[in-house]
Amino acid sequence: MPGKEENSVKKLYAQFGYEATLPPRSYYIPFADKEEWNEDRTQSSRFMSLCGNWKIRAYKSPEAAEAADFLANEPEKDIVVPSCVQYYGLDYFQYTNVNYPIPFDPPYVPTENPTYHYSRRFNVKKSGSQYILFEGVDSCFYLYVNDKYVGFSQISHRVSEFDISEYIVDGENKLDVLVLKWCAGTYFEDQDKWRFTGIFRDVYLLTRPQQHIVDYKIETKADGEVTFRLMEGISALVTFEGMTKSVRQGETIAFKVSDPHLWSAETPYLYDMDITANGEFIREKVGIREITIKDGVFLLNNMPIKLRGVNRHDFHPQKGAAVSLDDIMTDLKLMKQLNVNAIRTSHYPSCPQFYHLCDKYGFYVLDEADLETHGCVCGELNRPEGYIAQQPEYEYAMVERQKMLVTRDKNRACVIIWSMGNECGWGRNFYACSAFIKSSDSTRPVHYERVTAKHYDGKRNKYVPNFEDMYTAPVDFTSRMYASPEFMATDYLNDEKDTRPFVQCEYSHAMGNGPGDLKDYWDVIYSSDRFTGGFIWEWADHGVKYKDNGFMYGGDFGEYLHDGNFCIDGMVSADRKIKAGTMQIKYYYQPLRFEREKDTIVITNKNFFKTEMGELDINETKQSICIPPRSSISIKTHERNLCVRYSVDNNEVAHAQFTEEKQIQIEFDPVEITTEQKGHLLNVTAGKNNYAIDIQSGEIEKITVNGQVYGRIKLNLWRAPIDNDMFIKHKWNVQFLKYARPYVREYKITDKVISFNIIVAADSLKPIMKAKIKYTFLNSSVGIATEYEQTDTTKFEFLPRIGFCIKLDKSFNKLKYNAYGDDETYADMYEYAIKGAYESTVNEQYKNYVKPQECGSHYLPEYAEVSNGKNNIRVEGMRSFSCLPYSTETLETTMHDYELPESDGTYLCADYFMSGLGTNACGELPYEKYRTPSKGEGVITFVFGKETNK
Repeated sequence: MPGKEENSVKKLYAQFGYEATLPPRSYYIPFADKEEWNEDRTQSSRFMSLCGNWKIRAYKSPEAAEAADFLANEPEKDIVVPSCVQYYGLDYFQYTNVNYPIPFDPPYVPTENPTYHYSRRFNVKKSGSQYILFEGVDSCFYLYVNDKYVGFSQISHRVSEFDISEYIVDGENKLDVLVLKWCAGTYFEDQDKWRFTGIFRDVYLLTRPQQHIVDYKIETKADGEVTFRLMEGISALVTFEGMTKSVRQGETIAFKVSDPHLWSAETPYLYDMDITANGEFIREKVGIREITIKDGVFLLNNMPIKLRGVNRHDFHPQKGAAVSLDDIMTDLKLMKQLNVNAIRTSHYPSCPQFYHLCDKYGFYVLDEADLETHGCVCGELNRPEGYIAQQPEYEYAMVERQKMLVTRDKNRACVIIWSMGNECGWGRNFYACSAFIKSSDSTRPVHYERVTAKHYDGKRNKYVPNFEDMYTAPVDFTSRMYASPEFMATDYLNDEKDTRPFVQCEYSHAMGNGPGDLKDYWDVIYSSDRFTGGFIWEWADHGVKYKDNGFMYGGDFGEYLHDGNFCIDGMVSADRKIKAGTMQIKYYYQPLRFEREKDTIVITNKNFFKTEMGELDINETKQSICIPPRSSISIKTHERNLCVRYSVDNNEVAHAQFTEEKQIQIEFDPVEITTEQKGHLLNVTAGKNNYAIDIQSGEIEKITVNGQVYGRIKLNLWRAPIDNDMFIKHKWNVQFLKYARPYVREYKITDKVISFNIIVAADSLKPIMKAKIKYTFLNSSVGIATEYEQTDTTKFEFLPRIGFCIKLDKSFNKLKYNAYGDDETYADMYEYAIKGAYESTVNEQYKNYVKPQECGSHYLPEYAEVSNGKNNIRVEGMRSFSCLPYSTETLETTMHDYELPESDGTYLCADYFMSGLGTNACGELPYEKYRTPSKGEGVITFVFGKETNK
């Protein structure tokens, strides 16, 4: 047993091998016969689940467990397997992105190493060969059966299989597992995630004949050829499409299917392949497809497919990494509804059954090895070519992680690309990794992104070679993270040395309110077959739901080393609710393209294999359509404003809107005014109404209309920073932008107009803006015309917004508007929405982001009207507006959604301009065309009225 051998702990930390684990093999579950076979593996008489209730005891270290003679002292605390110990109060929660959670001293880890003794008993009949399989344990473990040491394993996301035949007895057996939080492998598993611990995937027993099939490989071609190679094990019979052939170890047999149904994510057709040997039956689901790269284009079944992808971690808010098959199905179903067709298993292999589901339901998978050493390629530990990747002593460990990936998943049709890992820098060891993959499986290309280094020059991403032979590196893709559309369309396509297809393994950072760059990306991606597509970062927020709190993130558990809310970065929430950004992604991932050509709507099926058959609704006129792949249909219409929706089985798949955007010219017939100055206020009487203007700031301080008193209409340049403002906000803060306020330099009064020349500045700093504000008055309304110009944009890039905001009593809770809606929209995130008239409440306008931030804006409104049932305010002339129950300051300073105080009013903001969202938490700032211009002008009108019953 470990601990009783000399230097056993040091031996563990220094080695990367595995004691008594069987070599990896392809995943399958044997059944007794064909009649017993079921998609549910638990129905196999050869399968015995060891999931469920276990006992557990925590120790400070493996030495402490040894000193306590842990095998003789059975644990008493209950735990469910699979699970993560943090949810049982046995360890602390910690989220880090880049930084190692332990001192960097590979291969050693701290001697104070949380250690967990799992124990349970089970009854089994001793028969043939009996194997125990662990599908995932973080980070390593020792296995004991009936108090005898069986072996050790590491690599958290591998399947660890042990032959325990000699340890099993008839009847009751005792199973003990000692799990360590840290091990040498921790240095290779520095992924952007919560650092969970425990037996987090299924554990089960397989009872098999003493002689049986061990491993095999299935390969297919688009012409219908299917080969089966028995790599290890006894002879077998293989039946496929009515043909049965025998095969011995080392042999390859071939089948030919005429006019095959080819597998793709669009048409996931699977054939049955039955394998029998020595009383065992195995059914493989075979997808016939072929992958090639030709002339710099990635082809599946000879078609230049587009990967409309997401990065997906294993995560559940109340279970952490211990996701169930039902949890996975929830994700896959929702992905289908959102037009996602590809998944990158970031940054480790998913559980084996995940791939069978992707085969069945149709997803392309970029399958990634459990390998990331991010903590030693950034910051203080940075090495020019990746420290661990470059050191010869780590080659074995890195190649082993490729072996666990490729060997297990090689028979899955959904796996179309192998990824050697993530964010390890570049070094010699990746040559060995690639060589292993290519020698093991020549049918799929190899991906790895970090063969280049990213440099940011303040305007766009620049990529430079990370080593001299970048163009001849043993990878088959040019892969990037968050490369700008400009880089793709110019630098990449014009690079004569680069002959590989291009894929964005991460792009369009979906954190918080966003993403805001999809149109620009997909315009470029569809411009050339050399662009294979990309994977949104990422699928779901990683908000922990623990005890009675709402979603929690890094730093919420008292840990000093963490990366805050950077784990709240999904296109759906942790509990899989959608947001506006989700629908924007669905829109750009939709399989149909709608175009208007005079009086004709042209609808094109972007699919490569699937015919789209469903119901088309054009302005509530419905008809059935059938569009073959890569084909178009035309529909005549004379209506100028159109909403087109395409549905399948009553579920909307795609839509578009065609409107004639019109610049609203406000007709203004001003009334004469009288004025009287009292102190710093200029009292303006316009008809029966009164406006008090602060002559120090040029802002309206008080309004009395129809007996109702309203407060200040403030110049507004600030927004509560969104997550994707996380870098630009530092520039804004250095310039005290949120504290900048207007100062009047002069003002002038005419019979009908009051104008102010102002500067906008923060204390101790030069003015950031000069502006002219003109007030014109109508019965019950005021028009505010503004001409502005920033004095120096270099210091803070661009303004978050420019406009006016008024605080109302919170009784003003009824909202009507005509804009892109009904969810929030921005200059770079509105195409998914339908322009139209909507009714809502102010409370419903607030969006529940885990970290509160700017939200609820609506783009290109014709008007917005908020009322309390008696009085209303209507605003016109703005390019965007929001009406929220919280102030910008409250949203900015509140750390969690569940900590927001009770609303103290209604905040109506009308913007001349509001900058877009971008994705700069990892990706690009809003592109210049979406930013608040450095100079501009506009007129916003506030109309104060009485509510009428209609």
